[in-house]
This record gives sequence, structure tokens and C-alpha cells, in this order.
Amino acid sequence: CVFRTACLPESTLDARIAPIYTKYKNPETTILAKPGQVDIRLTARGKNREEAERLLMELGDQIDQELEEYIFARTEQSLEEIVGLFLVMKNATIATAESCTGGLIAERLTSVPGSSRYFLSVIICYSNESKMELAGIPPLLLEMQGAVSPEVARGLAEGIRARAGTTIGVGVTGIAGPGGGSEAKPVGTVHIAVATPLGTEHRQSFFPGDREKIRWWASQVALDMVRRELMKM
Repeated sequence: CVFRTACLPESTLDARIAPIYTKYKNPETTILAKPGQVDIRLTARGKNREEAERLLMELGDQIDQELEEYIFARTEQSLEEIVGLFLVMKNATIATAESCTGGLIAERLTSVPGSSRYFLSVIICYSNESKMELAGIPPLLLEMQGAVSPEVARGLAEGIRARAGTTIGVGVTGIAGPGGGSEAKPVGTVHIAVATPLGTEHRQSFFPGDREKIRWWASQVALDMVRRELMKM
């Protein structure tokens, strides 16, 4: 039995479910963490399969209830696979406008077989010029707010959605490091926006780690935001 969660730190997750699973010696609970994802695995012993499944259900239902909004899968499927399933179920399409992630979100989405049914386009807009030319970000907005800002992230998401004609647009801008940070906007600062027919959601995050981890964290948060928005549609 497995629960896969996204964007909840291991320490926070464990603090929430430890009062539940520590009551049980059987099933056994194992927590496995990697950047942006924590897996909870339950293993039960019983006289027969039915007894083991009953024990798993008893504990699993409590964990499910406690972490419901963070659980993206109760199988071995990846977050990008789950997002793909939701996109197919909702008959929705998606495009991304990526700066600091450099196309990583698009790469993850298109790694899923059959993704051509829902993934339409990606633009990688590292420079301010490309943000203006490819995503339609107004020059004055970049001048006033800076490339790493909520306004530009929203503009990227809404711009790619309009230009690609998709149901969903994702915009990401940030500082992956190791250089480029400042006191106001340190390395690890990332703005992510998801535009849908219901509006545009924005999230500002500060991710720890090196360049690779920051980019992965950003892609994970972006995909989880898409998952949550699809659940509203």
C-alpha cells in the first residue's frame, strides 16, 4: 500500500501522521523522501490476505483523511502521469512558458506516452527579449516589476495559454543559481502561475539546494498546482 504526496516537507508530513501510525506495530510504516515528494508505504502481516488488507485499510484510511489534499497517487504512478490522466479526463490541453526551469515541466509532461493528446506547446524564455517576443510580456511590466515577479509569472501563464489556445497555461520564472540572487530575491526564489478558464493562480516559493534541486522543486510545485486546478474544473 503506497501513498504518494507532493510539496509537503518530510518533517511536516511526519508530524501530521506520526500520531496515527505510531499506534500500530502492524502494519509497518516506511517514509521515503525525495525533492518535492514523500512516499508513505504500509506493509501488513496477517494470517491471510484478507486480514492483511483489513489492517492496511484501517491505517490507510486514517492517513488518507489526514493528507488527502497532498496525496496525488495511491499507486506507483508519477505526478506527471497523474496530471496527464486528469488532462485526458477533463478533455483539457496544456502549454508551458518556462524561464528558470528551462523546459523541465514540458519534458516531464511529454515523457508520458500519449501526451500528444493534451500537451501542445512550450516556450523557453530565458531572456527578457524572449519573454516579450514569445509570451507577450509588456516591456514596462518587466521594467517596473523585474523578470522574477508574480506579475511576470502570471503574464507568462496567461500569454502562453492565449497564444497556444490551450485550456491551461503554466508560467515559471525564478533564480536557480548559483549566481544571480540578491537580498530581495535570493537564489531559490521562484514564481509559478497556472492560468485556467477559472482564473490564474500564483505561488511564490523559496527552494533550498543546488541548481538541479531548485529546478526540480519548481517543476514539482508547478505540476501539483496544475493537478489541483484540474480538480476544480
